[in-house]
Amino acid sequence: MTLDLTLDCDERCFQLPQWKEVLTRDPDRHIFATPEWNRVWWEEFGQGKDLFLLTMRRGSELVAIVPLYRKHDGGRKILRFLGGIELTDYLGPICAVEDRQDVVEALVSWLGKDEVEWDEFDAHNMPVPFGFGEFLIERADRHGYRFEVEQEETSAILLLPTTWETYLESLDPKERRELKRKNRRIVREAPDLRFRTATEESLEEDLKYFIDMHRGAEGHKGHFMKPEVAAFFERVARSLMPLGWLRIDLLEIAGLPVASTFSFELGGRFYLYNSAYEPEMKRLSPGVVLVSRLIEDSIDRGLTKFDFLRGQERYKYQLGAQPVPLNNVRLFNRAA
Repeated sequence: MTLDLTLDCDERCFQLPQWKEVLTRDPDRHIFATPEWNRVWWEEFGQGKDLFLLTMRRGSELVAIVPLYRKHDGGRKILRFLGGIELTDYLGPICAVEDRQDVVEALVSWLGKDEVEWDEFDAHNMPVPFGFGEFLIERADRHGYRFEVEQEETSAILLLPTTWETYLESLDPKERRELKRKNRRIVREAPDLRFRTATEESLEEDLKYFIDMHRGAEGHKGHFMKPEVAAFFERVARSLMPLGWLRIDLLEIAGLPVASTFSFELGGRFYLYNSAYEPEMKRLSPGVVLVSRLIEDSIDRGLTKFDFLRGQERYKYQLGAQPVPLNNVRLFNRAA
């Protein structure tokens, strides 16, 4: 059914109550689709870009929000989903499953009206199971657009059983033995081991631990935490902690953090967004031990999914996760 699309939304729409209503109808809702995430990203990285928040209605009912921005790159005007490529793991429209095809049709039709100037629509980080990438290809072809598609990366998802014992039995025997060995070793060599979760009272101190530890990592990971990225992490933490969506977890030995994670929890799902550990403690595998504790805690609390998000790090699959492809679809304006 045809949807009515309007471009009458500005930054005030991050406060739109209907945004959260639409979000609750999406069974694949995730932290990156929330207005809070999009608002913080835009306020941190929106300079020099144009904001386009599309709303789609069926009659008087708001059924979808499509947050976009436009970037000028070498004289070309590039449209992308709000949230950017590097920091937002999943991108795409926000709507119910049954509305996805209609939403993509309305989006592609809107692109053809040239209500805003664009040369390329560069849609990244669209999980294949959500269907948006496939629908976008189909509609682009039908409307006569030239397009390109590629699988650009994978995320890793672990469906959680009801007990820790069942989880361990699901692992490859070799990986199960290795995980048990790592946990036994760190307990044996560090009897004062402690696993804890940051509170609102400890947030600032624990956030500093995480950022400093991340900056001390080897290779690309250590260079990733530039000042502007650290500022973004800080703002995300302060915005989402009061909502109960943020998790900063630490593994401590003798009261000193040796591993930390920056995660989200929403809709019965755990999202491991980033992690770090002290390089000099590498032989004790504190990072893997901490993540295994988070998996166990998630199972104990009845969560249904542990999402390791983007990246092909080997430990994710050693811990039982399965890959989920992410597509990048590029549409080129016929008039460009």
